[in-house]
Formats: sequence, structure tokens, C-alpha cells
Amino acid sequence: MKLKRAINQVSAIAKTDFLGVLRNKTAIFFTLLFPLFFIVIIGFTFGQSGEEGMSRIVVGVVNLDGELIAVNATDSSNSTIGDLFVQALETVDFTVHGYGEYGDRDTNGTAAYAISRGDIDAVVVIPANFTETLSFQYTNNLGAPVPTKAHLELYVDPTDTTGALITQQSVLGFISGFVKEYQEAAIEQAPPDMKAYVEVLADPLTVSINEADITGNELKWIDYMVPGTLGLVLIWSGLNHASMTIATERTKGTFQRMVIAPVSPMVVLLGKLISALAIVYMSAFIMLLSGVLLFQVNLYWNIPVILLAIFLGALSAIGIGLIISSLAKNEEAANSISVIISVPLQFFIGAFFPLSIMPAAAQAFGETLPFTKLVNAMQKIMTRNLPFDAVIPEILYLAVSGLILFLLGTIAYRISLRRL
Repeated sequence: MKLKRAINQVSAIAKTDFLGVLRNKTAIFFTLLFPLFFIVIIGFTFGQSGEEGMSRIVVGVVNLDGELIAVNATDSSNSTIGDLFVQALETVDFTVHGYGEYGDRDTNGTAAYAISRGDIDAVVVIPANFTETLSFQYTNNLGAPVPTKAHLELYVDPTDTTGALITQQSVLGFISGFVKEYQEAAIEQAPPDMKAYVEVLADPLTVSINEADITGNELKWIDYMVPGTLGLVLIWSGLNHASMTIATERTKGTFQRMVIAPVSPMVVLLGKLISALAIVYMSAFIMLLSGVLLFQVNLYWNIPVILLAIFLGALSAIGIGLIISSLAKNEEAANSISVIISVPLQFFIGAFFPLSIMPAAAQAFGETLPFTKLVNAMQKIMTRNLPFDAVIPEILYLAVSGLILFLLGTIAYRISLRRL
């Protein structure tokens, strides 16, 4: 009889708390609709390809090839190869703007002016002797070609370090392909008995790039992102919601009345836990469903393991939230503390980019977070299609950290009761 009454009380508290969230428009957005908002923004920003022949990378070209220069005491103004270079840039995945000179950042109409104002991402300067150099027009007194390298200049925006690195690698990749085409054309001009030797000398190494046999699905970038966002769901839906539970009751003045009611404080806590878990699972469902419907993510769905991992990860998030909610004097303070904690955390869990590219200290910190373990486990299950035994270390870490943090949250909750 007592057990049935306790279950009824827990259910009533969970229902009341859950419905209270649904009536709060702000809470609905941050706990339920934020994952949907996030995945839509990420998906449409990075998960879709751009228009054919048009790239987000805009390259300014200063083509000086064709200007009158002296070659072996003879004037030359050949722009053949420089023009081919520009045409090739326009053919591949770049947007190309032409400029007459590099100039300076204060002179409108120059490439330097455009890149300083963010109108273009990079500048390629083609020298005046580009064609003459690559067609071996420089000769010595005996008429033999003088080997001379052509020199391109590449300017990138130093104020955008990440964008500059991507742009630089993209342009260098194009140049490498252009050089390959040039080498093949030059080899065709070599004497027949020297072709094979020149070909090996020009390109001594070949690299075979293959995808390892890890998953049977062809993954897109958004497929990698969706499992990672489950870690964000725990932070934004679990931690943030739990951090407001007691603090909100305290602000409304209902916490003290709820505690002195003929209901065990642990029953109240259990009801709050069930409500928070419902919010977490609903947020995760919305996020995963939006990934499937909007972006047709190609993932593996080991539902029991996914549900278990979310539950264990939610214990950690709710535990941290309970600590915040118990210590905060009111709802505003709890909200401020949770934002200060949750915003930095999301960059250390591997949801946006791998921890391996971070400094050693950041990697060490990230690896201690239970949310990182959840992201790792979900990526193994949902993108690599690995069996349960492959994620046992992560599951054990989630279980231990979840129990510890929820226990600490419970202790903080009981301490807050004594302050009444």
C-alpha cells in the first residue's frame, strides 16, 4: 500500500513538473526545441553542398602574365598559361574575381583592398613571366633552356585563422593538380627514349588513398555530427533543466510548502528525476528525428544501447544540475551558473570537432567529461556500427560518473532542505 502511494506521489510530481516545463515557452525552447534548432542550423550550413561550380571560397586573381617583359633581350607578352590557370580556377569549385593589381588595403579596386574588407578569401598573384618560365623560353648563350621556376604568390586573411587554413589548403590542392597537368604536358614533349625516365623523375611517388573497411554506409559530415549532438542534448536539456528545478520552486515560494507536505523529500527528488529524464529523451528524439527527416542521415540504430547510454549520461547531467539548483538562491542565479558551465563544456566533448586537434590540456579535460564518453559511444554505435562490447569502457565510465554525480546532487539537495 505504501509502495503504491509512493509511486502515485512520484508520478504526480513528475507529471506536474513536466507539464510546468511545457507551459513555460522559454523552457520549451531551450530544453526541447534547442536541439532541433541546432541540428537544422548545422545541417543547412555544413550538411548541404553549394551550387554546382560555385564555392564558398572566393579567390581574387591578379594575372600579370601577358605584361611586356624582357626574355633573352627580347620583349615578350605571352599570357597563355596564366589564362589557362585562371580558367582552371573558374572551372573547379572556386568563385574567382579578377583584379589588375595587388595594391594596398586603402586603394579601392585592388585585391589588397578587397581581402582587407572580407570581400574575398585569398589572393593569387600570377607573375608577368609565368608563361615564359613554364614554356622554357629562358635560354643560355648556347641556346639551351635555363631551368627557371615560376613563382606564384598566395595571400590569405590572417584575421580568420581557421578560414585561412581551409582556403590555403584548398588553393594549394588546386595548384598541385594544375602542376600535375603541366607535368604530363611537358613529358609529352620529351624525347621518346627519355619519357619514362622524366615521368618518374617528375612524379617519383604515388599515393593510394582508400577508405578503411569500418562502416558499410557512405557517411556525410552531418552523419558524423548527429551522434555528437546527443552530448549537447544532455547539457542543454538535462543539466540546464535540472539546474532550474529546485531554484524555480524556491523563487516561486513553493519549495518550502512542497517539502513540509506529507511527501518524502526523496519522493519529490525522484519525481523531478523522472521529469528531467523525460525531457532529455524527448529532446534526443526530436533531434534524431529531425536529422532523419530533414537530412536523411545514414546511421545505425542500436536502440537499446542508445537508450542506455542516454540514461547514464543523463544521470551525470541531472546530478550537476541538482548541485547548481541546490546551491543557487533563486532561478536567475541558477540560470546564470548553468550557462557559465554548459557553454564552455560543449566545446570539449567532441561534438563540433575531434578532441585530437585540441591542445593536450584541453584533451585531458575533455576526456574526463561523461558527455565526451557519450559522444564517443554514440559515434561508435551509430556511424561505425560496432557491437556493444566496443563501447563497454564508455558505458562503465558513464555509469560510474552518473552514479557519483547524481549522488552528489542528492547530497546537495538534502543540504538545501536543512537550510529551510
